[in-house]
Amino acid sequence: MIKIITGQDEAVASWAFKTWGCLPFHVDLAVGLANDRGELVGAFAFSGYNGSDAEIHVLMPGRLTRRIVRLIFGIALRHFDLNRLTVRTRKPSMARGVLKLGAQYECTVNRLYGPTDREEHAGMQFVFFRETIEKLAR
Repeated sequence: MIKIITGQDEAVASWAFKTWGCLPFHVDLAVGLANDRGELVGAFAFSGYNGSDAEIHVLMPGRLTRRIVRLIFGIALRHFDLNRLTVRTRKPSMARGVLKLGAQYECTVNRLYGPTDREEHAGMQFVFFRETIEKLAR
C-alpha cells in the first residue's frame, strides 16, 4: 500500500532530484509516495505554475494507479485551479499513457534532453485541458 506524503515539499523534491539524477529546479508543490515502512518510492511535483498552467513531473515505481491519477488531477484542480496541465516526456510508453488518459499532443521540443535535434534528445509535449482535468479528478 502506497502512503501519500504531503507538506514536505523540500524533502520530497530533494529526494526526487537525487533519484532522477537531475539538477534541482523550483517546485511549486511536491507529493511523496512512501511504502509501508515510510520510505519514499515515488513522487510527483508541480512546477512552472503561472496562474493558469503548470507542468507535472512524475517519478513512479510501475504504472500510475487510478488513486494517484485522481490525486494528481485533484491537486491540479483544487489547489492550483489549473486551466491546463503540461506534461513532457521522451518515453514513448509514457506518451501512450498520457494520450490514453485524454491528453492532447502539442509539439516536439527539440534539444530538451540533449544537444542535437535527433529524436533521443527531443521531448514530446502534451496538455490536459480543464475539462479533462475535471473528469480525471473525480
